[in-house]
Amino acid sequence: MKNKLGYIVLVLFIAQMALILLSWLLTAAFPELPMRSVLSSEGIRWFFGSFVDNLLSPLLIYLIAIMIAYGAFLRSRLFTTTRMMLSNIKNRLTNAPQKTYKFHYRESVGLRIALAELIAYIIIMMLLTTVPHAILLSVTGQLFPSSFSSSFIPSLSFLITIMSLTYGVASGTIDSIANMHKTLVCGLEIGSKLIPTYLAGIQLYMSIIYVLIL
Repeated sequence: MKNKLGYIVLVLFIAQMALILLSWLLTAAFPELPMRSVLSSEGIRWFFGSFVDNLLSPLLIYLIAIMIAYGAFLRSRLFTTTRMMLSNIKNRLTNAPQKTYKFHYRESVGLRIALAELIAYIIIMMLLTTVPHAILLSVTGQLFPSSFSSSFIPSLSFLITIMSLTYGVASGTIDSIANMHKTLVCGLEIGSKLIPTYLAGIQLYMSIIYVLIL
């Protein structure tokens, strides 16, 4: 996938240039069309003046939160432990106990704490969304869209991050503040390859909205 990201960025950049040129040609040839040209004085002011605002979309926050959670999930080894636990459950159901992975004591403690945090999160979210006049529902009582839906990805990412950190501390994979910081930034280092794609993609998307007056 990472080898294809460069081509994706190139395609998005070419599409951006094509959109700019096409919007200028169409508005010049057919001024009655409900379109705006990025090369007009208004379009140039929009492109430069709104560039930062265009990039500051909720998708950027989602991307950062997911990357942090993903990196912490991997580096703390909670992912590996979870996979082993699911494998043990599968082996028990298929009567293959000889393949059961034996957890160390600290791994078991860390996994139990992480599971308790997951259960607590589910209970809290149910109380905030399912009871009458729940706080996270919209004013019309809907779940989508609502405060719950807009915060679901960040809150879930935060939960996974906390679960990973507490598991890491309990199991011993995180044994210092410096190691904890490395765990938090691990996902950002992995996901940094996606930033150019995001920048090119979101700017193209906002340009399409501007040109077509959507």
